[in-house]
Amino acid sequence: YGIFPVPTMFKIVAIAVVFALAFVSAQIKPTCNMPQVWEGRRISFDPNERVYRNHSSEFRTFSRYSYDGINQRKRIFEEVRFGSQPNQRLDILELYAQRAAYVTNLETRKCLIYTIPPNRPFHRHDLPTNATFEGYETLGAYPDYLTLSQWIVPNTTSWRGNGTRYLTFTQNSCVPVRDDFWSNQTGFTYEEFSDVTLGLHDPNIFFPPQGCTPAPPPAL
Repeated sequence: YGIFPVPTMFKIVAIAVVFALAFVSAQIKPTCNMPQVWEGRRISFDPNERVYRNHSSEFRTFSRYSYDGINQRKRIFEEVRFGSQPNQRLDILELYAQRAAYVTNLETRKCLIYTIPPNRPFHRHDLPTNATFEGYETLGAYPDYLTLSQWIVPNTTSWRGNGTRYLTFTQNSCVPVRDDFWSNQTGFTYEEFSDVTLGLHDPNIFFPPQGCTPAPPPAL
């Protein structure tokens, strides 16, 4: 049997197998292909009170969110507050193919059409190709629990500036749960999705509302 007795040989083989499996599993990056059409509830807020471009970056939104990543469309019914301003109830339709955003104040029923700037891309919730897998976390306890995958994207650019993005998805179906962002300019921005359903409850959800007028140009 060579220089090692049989029990010792078995131990060496077992240890080698364990290390080999650990190495292979460390090299395997989980896949996460997010559904492209879905709806859910969204909560987003910035708990910091930093000055950004001469106004407070603090905001809070509670919304019903419809997302179409294929055609780059979003419909958002939300209650939002910026800084110390009063709460607003808005209906926002973003059509990035047309570079148009229809914003209706649900209290005054006034609808304005804004031009989406060419330097503002459609904000996707997909997992970026340069994301780094950070690991899994479990919410709840057996048998009532949910396993989530966590990812980080450093040195990324969003409409809020340059910073680090933190993303969380369900393990099996890659349904988005969190899409957080940190930058030196604005601090930490929290974004959470819940009650997500695949597809659209209304096939006409992305049709523009009637009676909208172009928004006045921004003041210089």
